[in-house]
Amino acid sequence: MGTRCLAAVIVGIVGCLAAPAQADPKSEIAAKSKAAMASYDSMDYAAARRLLNQALAIAKKSKLDKDPSVARVYLALGIAELAGSDQEAAKVAFLSAALIDPKITIDPAYKSPELVKMLEEARAAATDGEPAGDGVDCKAARGLQHTVVDRSPGGAAQPIEAVIGADLTPARVIVMYRPEGAIDFVEAKLTRQGGCKYAGTIPASAMHGSLVHYYLAAYDATNKVLAAKGSSGAPNIMALGAVAPRLDPSDPADPVDGGKPQPAGGGNPGPGAGAGVSAGVVAGGKAPKIVLAVSGGSGLGYVTGTTEGGNKVQSCCIGASLFVITPELGYHASPRLSVGIAVRLGIPFGANINGHSKLAPAVLFRVQRALSASGEGLRVMGELGGGILRNTIKLDSSETTMPGMDTDIVAQGPLLIGAGVGYTKRLGTSLAFLVDVGAIAGIAVVGKVGSAINLNTGVSADMSVGLAVGF
Repeated sequence: MGTRCLAAVIVGIVGCLAAPAQADPKSEIAAKSKAAMASYDSMDYAAARRLLNQALAIAKKSKLDKDPSVARVYLALGIAELAGSDQEAAKVAFLSAALIDPKITIDPAYKSPELVKMLEEARAAATDGEPAGDGVDCKAARGLQHTVVDRSPGGAAQPIEAVIGADLTPARVIVMYRPEGAIDFVEAKLTRQGGCKYAGTIPASAMHGSLVHYYLAAYDATNKVLAAKGSSGAPNIMALGAVAPRLDPSDPADPVDGGKPQPAGGGNPGPGAGAGVSAGVVAGGKAPKIVLAVSGGSGLGYVTGTTEGGNKVQSCCIGASLFVITPELGYHASPRLSVGIAVRLGIPFGANINGHSKLAPAVLFRVQRALSASGEGLRVMGELGGGILRNTIKLDSSETTMPGMDTDIVAQGPLLIGAGVGYTKRLGTSLAFLVDVGAIAGIAVVGKVGSAINLNTGVSADMSVGLAVGF
C-alpha cells in the first residue's frame, strides 16, 4: 500500500510539473507597464505608448479593464501622451484612470504641475461612466457616458445610446463601427433625443460575423475631439450571437500588433498623420492623405559604353552623381500603402570635357509599402518612369580623345526601373523624417533623347534623407 501511495504522489508531482503554466494577465500587464516606463525614461515615448496600449489590450481581453492596476496603466499612458505633445490624448487617458480609481496619484518621479493639474481636472470630471437612462440628471452628468454593448444577437440594427455631460457642447456625436473582416471604421451619427441623451444605430448590414468593433466620439465645431469612449486602437468589442469576443493580433488597428490609431471618419493615417484614435483617445480630425516629401543625397553609378563627350569607356567603372534632389507628391491609400510621383534631379559635377548637360531629370511613378501596420519604420518601394541618369567618371589616358581632359559624363536611360528600401520616423503630428536607399536601372531603348546623346544601359544607386509633410 505504501508503495502505491508513493507512486501516486510521484505521478501527481510529475503531472503538475508537466502541466503548462498559465500566464498571469496581471503579471503581463505589470511587465508591459514597467518596460513602458523604462522606455519613457530613455525618452522613447512612442515605444512607451505602444507597450502601454498592449497592456490595456491584455487587460481588456482578460476582463480586467476595471481593475485598479489598470488605472495606473492609463495614468502612465497619459504621462507618455503629454510627453509626445498630445494634450488631448493625455486628458482622456487621465480621465480613464480617474474613472477606475478616483484617488489615484502621480508617482513623485513623474510629477509636474501640468500633470497634477490635468489629473485634478480628470478627477473632477470622473463619473461612474454609465448613463442613468431617461431620468439622468443632465446638469450633474460629465463627459461622454456610454454603457458598452458587449453582446448582440446580430442580424439586426444595434441601438447605441450615450449621455453627453453639461461640461461638453459637441457639434456632433458619432459612433464609429467596423464589421468583422473590414479594414476601416465607418461613421454613423448619433442624434439628440432631448436633454443630454443621444441615440443612433449600427446598421444591420454591419451586424454579421462573430464580432463588431466600435467606439464613440464627440467633436466640437472645429472637428476637435471633446471626449471618447473606446478607440480604433482599443475599440469596444461587441460579440455577435454566441461567439465570445476576441482580439485579432493580425488586425492593424489592434494595439497588441503595434497598430497606430485611425482617424474618425474612417481611413488610415499615413506618415506624419496628425489625427487618430489611441487607447480611448481620439486626437485631431481627419488624417492627411496627401504627403509632400523632399529629400536630397548622393549617388553612384555602374557605367559602360560611350560618354556624352564621345569618349569610349574601355573598362567598367563606377561613376558618381554627387548631388541628387527628389521632391515627391504622394497619396496614402492606407497606413501601409502609398503611391506617388517623384521627380529625380541629378546634378553631375566635375566634368571638364564639353558636350554634356549639367542636369539629369527623371520622372518616376512610385509604389511604397511599409512593413509595420502604422506606416512608420521600414518600407519597400518600386518605381517606373522615364528620364536620364548622369554619372561623372574619370577616364584613363587611353580613353580620352583630348589631352588634359580626363573627366566626362555617362548618360543612362531613358527607360527607368527601380526598387529600394526606406525608413520613416515621425517627428510630430504632420512631419516625418525619411531615409531612402534605392537602385535605378537606366535602359537604353533609344540612343538619343533631346540633348541627351550616347545613351547607355546601366545602374545608379542613390542614398538620401529628407522630410515629409502631411496635408
